Amino acid sequence: MRRARPERSRASGSHVRRSVRATGPDAVVVDLRELTKSYQDPGHPAVDRLTLTVRQGETVALLGPSGCGKTTLLRLIAGFEAPDAGAVVIGGSVMADARTFVPPEARRIGFVFQDYALFPHLDVLGNVAFGLSGRSRAERRDRAREVLDLVGLTVFARRYPGQLSGGQQQRVALARALAPEPDVILLDEPFSNLDAALRAGTREEVRRILERSGATTILVTHDQEEAMSFADRLAVMRAGRLEQQGAPEETYLSPRTAFVAGFLGRTNLLHGQADGATVETRLGVLALARPARGPVLVSVRPEDLRLAPRARGDVREEAEDPVEGPAARLDGVPVVVTGRAFYGHDLVLRCRVDDDVATGPEDGFVIRTGPDATLQPGDPARLHVRGAAVPLESSGPGPR
Repeated sequence: MRRARPERSRASGSHVRRSVRATGPDAVVVDLRELTKSYQDPGHPAVDRLTLTVRQGETVALLGPSGCGKTTLLRLIAGFEAPDAGAVVIGGSVMADARTFVPPEARRIGFVFQDYALFPHLDVLGNVAFGLSGRSRAERRDRAREVLDLVGLTVFARRYPGQLSGGQQQRVALARALAPEPDVILLDEPFSNLDAALRAGTREEVRRILERSGATTILVTHDQEEAMSFADRLAVMRAGRLEQQGAPEETYLSPRTAFVAGFLGRTNLLHGQADGATVETRLGVLALARPARGPVLVSVRPEDLRLAPRARGDVREEAEDPVEGPAARLDGVPVVVTGRAFYGHDLVLRCRVDDDVATGPEDGFVIRTGPDATLQPGDPARLHVRGAAVPLESSGPGPR
């Protein structure tokens, strides 16, 4: 049976808030404790006993596939939803638990929506000043101009949203969120409405703005590249739970589960028998990134594989290739290239193990290499591993 919605706190934002700035730069700004939220089916919660902390000035990306619960989690933090269990603590004060529910307007949160939600009848200055209640008209104007200067839009103060580009509208929305000096900024897929070329530049500019402002930020996105380039820390979600969290480099290079390994980018999964520091696989004996023993599933990133050309039907050592690199050694696995995708900055090749050597589910591999590689579909080659394999744990329950 679902828990009844808690009564709203009668305290104003100034009474429920304890300043995080007074406790130093390492203060915990957002503290989520065993949060649970269900909709139609309590047996399959959208957010399932999730615990997460975000520190002062940190940018954390909530990352995961559609339906994993990341947007629900953002709404619980903002106060648009009440949790069924657990607690939301912001700036040291409880915003939601079994007895308390502080409304969104009293939580000192800045929210940047996917569609920006700007007022078309107000100019840029008016949009930014809109949320600055409790100040004189002059104070609101001065603060709005200060934040517009921060986001580089002072010259557009008297323009209306319809007269701005998508990237400029996005920065106006960010300025409006920053103006009241909130404890935390929540970004809900803020770059999804921009075209690819504009998205990258705007993302970098917003990141610089947030760093200059010292804002604590939580970003929701399903875009792996966006999350890894934007955030200080990733929180990868699956089926309402936190699958793994850590710095982007750590999470990408040392995934704990097959789900995280596959969601953060292409990977090659291999079954093998581990013996401490190494594992025996279809690609030979590989070094392990961390110790493991017994039957294990390991992840090898495409950039850690190398293809070297060989003559058709020839298993002897080949001459060095100027692009693919040194000659294939005799212990390399003979493969045939089956696919080639050019992305400009790099090239992705697919290959399968030669039919006369082996057949099986692991015969397909993905390799990422430089854009000048000359191998084409149908070419024979030898496949080598030049990085360590990462042993993976069980992911637990899958998407429900």
